[in-house]
Amino acid sequence: MAERRKVGRARPAVSTVDAVLDVRRGDVLWLSCDRSVGAEPKKTRTCVVVSNDIANRFGQAITVVPTQEYTAERAARGYMTDLRRPRSTLDAERVANASMVMTYDRRRITGRAGRVTAETLRQLELALALHLGLEPP
Repeated sequence: MAERRKVGRARPAVSTVDAVLDVRRGDVLWLSCDRSVGAEPKKTRTCVVVSNDIANRFGQAITVVPTQEYTAERAARGYMTDLRRPRSTLDAERVANASMVMTYDRRRITGRAGRVTAETLRQLELALALHLGLEPP
């Protein structure tokens, strides 16, 4: 009888960035979001880390809020957080979209893009609470 091999997707290579990257809540990281389905974030994009620092240090996954290009119309939505300077160290004008909160394997990290301020992180927590129907922190 011929031996059967399992057919499946190849696992992505382990990120060399992850081995040296200390991930903290409020960091803005570059993440490879592909393979995405439907409305999920696509391509390599910046994402704000919202998972707690103990999980970030010891876990295999991080929870993030993806960013999008800034527009006044987007920024006016309650579940969006403005990341334009001085709210973050990002050069590009971005908003964090709390309606797209995602958890990704750390191997998707491709680099560091910047950091948000403590007040911006607080605004992002309020946007997450609104989107998830939670009591504001």
